[in-house]
Amino acid sequence: MTSKIHLDEQDGTVRIDDLTIEDHELAEYLGEHDAANREEAFHQALRIGTATLSLAETSKQVEHVKHEFEQMRSGFEAEIDDVREELDRRFGDDGEVSSILDRHLGPEGRLNRELDDVFGEEGLFARRLDEELGEDGERIQDALDPDREGTPTNRLREALRGEIRELSKQLQVEKGRKEVRQRTTEKGHVFEDTVAQFLTDLVYGSSHSFDRTGEAVGELAESKVGDFVVTLGPTNQRIVVEAKSEQNYTQPRIKEEMREAIENRDADYGIFVSECESYVPNKVGYFREFDGEFLSVALSADEDDDVDSRLLNIGFNWAEMRAVQSHLDAGDDVDPEFVRTQVEEIEDSVSKFTNVKRKCSSIRKSANGIEESLDDIQGEVTTRLNNIVGEMSKSGPGTQA
Repeated sequence: MTSKIHLDEQDGTVRIDDLTIEDHELAEYLGEHDAANREEAFHQALRIGTATLSLAETSKQVEHVKHEFEQMRSGFEAEIDDVREELDRRFGDDGEVSSILDRHLGPEGRLNRELDDVFGEEGLFARRLDEELGEDGERIQDALDPDREGTPTNRLREALRGEIRELSKQLQVEKGRKEVRQRTTEKGHVFEDTVAQFLTDLVYGSSHSFDRTGEAVGELAESKVGDFVVTLGPTNQRIVVEAKSEQNYTQPRIKEEMREAIENRDADYGIFVSECESYVPNKVGYFREFDGEFLSVALSADEDDDVDSRLLNIGFNWAEMRAVQSHLDAGDDVDPEFVRTQVEEIEDSVSKFTNVKRKCSSIRKSANGIEESLDDIQGEVTTRLNNIVGEMSKSGPGTQA
C-alpha cells in the first residue's frame, strides 16, 4: 500500500491520498454500519485507536516510574536499617553513650561520688557549716539575735523602730493639722453666723435685703466665693460680703479673693470682713479701702477680744456710699469738693475710731491682767491664813503660849 499523508498539527487535520487498508476486523466493523454512517464510524475507530495507543504509552511510563520508586524505597529502607543499627549501638540500653553516662552519672558514677564528698552528711560543705556556724547553729543564732547589739536583726529592728517613731510623729502632726482645719472650719461657720446676724440688724427696717450665698455657685464656673450679697433697695445695686475667720491672710490674697467675689456675685462693691485685726497684715488693719472697689474691715483686735458690729456698720455705710456714687450721675447739682471733704473727714473719723478701739482692747487686756493678779494675791493670802490657823490648832484649848 502506497499513500501520501498530509498532516497539519496547527489545524489538527490529517489527509491521506490513495489509502487502502487490508484488515478483516476493520472491514467487518464498518460493514455493521450503513453506507451513510461508515465515514463517521471510520473516524471514530481512528480516534479510539489513537487514544488507546496514547494510554498504552502512558501506562508504560507509569510502570517505569513505579519501578524506579520501588528501587529507591528499597535503597532507603536499607540505609534506614543501617542508621537504626548504628543508633542502637551507640545510644541503646547497652550502647556506648549509656555506658559512659552510667560511669559518670550513675549511682556508682564519678559525679555522684564527688557530690557526696562535697555535700554528703560527712562532706566538705557540712564540715565547713559546722566550723562557721558552730554546733547546732549557735553562731547563726547569735548573729540573728535581735537583742544582741550590732547584729543584722538588731540593726533592722532599731531601724524599724526609728521609722515607726518618725511615722508616728508625722501622723500626730497630720492629726493636729486636721484638728486645726476642723476647728478653723467650725470657727468660720460660727463667724459667718455672727456676720449674718449683724447684716440682719443692718437691713432691718430699710428697703435693703441680703442673701446668704456661700453654698451657691455664682457667675463663675464652680465658684462659691462670696458669702453674702446685700441688695440696695433704691438702686438694686449689689454689695458682696466675704466673712473670714482665718489667720495669715495676706494683702494679695485679700485682693484676689475679693475681685473674684465681686465678679462671681455680679456685685458693684465688696466688703472683706475679718474676725480679728491680727489675722490681716498691719498695713490693712481695722479699715482699709482698695482701689475704690472694695474695703477690708476687722471686727476685733484678736481672738481674746469681742467682735464689734459698729465696724461692720461703718463699712456697710461706706460701701453703700461708694455704690451709690458709682450709680448716680452727679451733674452740676452736686458739689464734688463737698463730697471729697466729707470723705476725708469720714476717713479721719474711722482712723480715730480704730485708734480708740485699739486702746480699749489694750485697757481690757490690762484690766484682765489686773483681775488675774488680784485673784492670785487673794489665793496667796487665803493659803497663808489657813496655814496659820492650822499651826495654831496644834495647841489644845486653854493652852497658853
